Amino acid sequence: MTTLLAVGDLHLGRIPSALHPDLLARASELGPEAAWSRAVTEAIDRQVDGVVLAGDVVERSRDVLVAYGDLKSGIDKLTTAGIRVLAVAGNHDTLVLPRLAQEIPDLDLLGANGRWQEKRVGKLIIAGWSFPRPQVRSSPLKDFPRMAEPERVIGLLHCDRDQADSPYAPVSSADLEAAPTAAWLLGHIHQPDDLSGPRPIGYLGSVTALRASETGPRGPWLVRWTGTAIEAQHIPLAPLRFEAVAVDVSDLEGPGQLAEAVLGRGRDLARQVAAGERLPEVVGMRIVLTGRCRFERELPAAAAELLNESRPWKERGMVLFVQKVSIETEINLDLEELARQSDPCGLLARRLLILRDRQQPDYRRLLDQARIKLGRISGLREFQALDPELDDADVHDWLQRAGQRALVELVAQRRSER
Repeated sequence: MTTLLAVGDLHLGRIPSALHPDLLARASELGPEAAWSRAVTEAIDRQVDGVVLAGDVVERSRDVLVAYGDLKSGIDKLTTAGIRVLAVAGNHDTLVLPRLAQEIPDLDLLGANGRWQEKRVGKLIIAGWSFPRPQVRSSPLKDFPRMAEPERVIGLLHCDRDQADSPYAPVSSADLEAAPTAAWLLGHIHQPDDLSGPRPIGYLGSVTALRASETGPRGPWLVRWTGTAIEAQHIPLAPLRFEAVAVDVSDLEGPGQLAEAVLGRGRDLARQVAAGERLPEVVGMRIVLTGRCRFERELPAAAAELLNESRPWKERGMVLFVQKVSIETEINLDLEELARQSDPCGLLARRLLILRDRQQPDYRRLLDQARIKLGRISGLREFQALDPELDDADVHDWLQRAGQRALVELVAQRRSER
């Protein structure tokens, strides 16, 4: 049997975002360097034959000295244990990874200058391709070589799958499946795919949460060649993890009970995470308030207080903290009826209905307009500690929360004037 530890996007030099202020001093214990150290220990403990890195090992081209110490230290330990280290360069480390490979002799860079290259590790053949420049608009698979033993070949590639216009080595799922390999281990997208099938093809994902929207387990993959097939097993060992946690407020009598409800769900989450073999150091909870709220007018203030005044606490050997509170409760208002009105309440109701249906023609326009405004705010000095990269989910959540709060206030104001 031949075994590999496959490491996805690592981004050495990147500081984890969205930490609670009380945890900022521990940022170095929770970032990519700590995840790399854990991965090295895992590889040695499992006595794997090789460690493969699927690109974006380093965050920026100027991070040579930032990444050198931790990367070299880990590779030295692996080499001492008889474990080979192979890597391909991605779009983030196109320039810096080849330089690091020159400084670290035991780092074997595959596919330099955009030319496919194969190396044997045990009974397996690793075929890798590296970015020759930060942007590549053609598919690397058009030059994929013929393979004498495709059942033993694992493709290692940093690419953008099923995005034909992408500047980051676009490839199609069909071409990946048609290539003469037994598996494809991909980098670039931080959300891991399910690689547990008979022919693993997909993204390894980030090794640790690099931003709060990267929820769920993170870590490398243990890849085994059994002699007849390739098997892949996810090893969640990230020091920092974020989880979306739904809290149903339907049974709460008032805002004073919200904190206890969150603590209860935090205990449930800690119990679930603790069932795994390797505990994260810190878990950030992205709270989603659901259900039909009896105190909807007071809920936004209660949610903001929970977020701004809560402190980290410890459960089952992990530190938990509230990273975000989203309100997705069902407001006690008939949006369809309100939307027929021609006043500000009707306008808000119509926009909230649009946000409920992504197929609505104006859905994308609302998100794009809001992203521009939020982008201006996030660029201010006061907000530099926040994650500047707003995805659709973040923008949608902000719009929905602000719209619901404004509508509840408008309706209450109108009723009080009668």
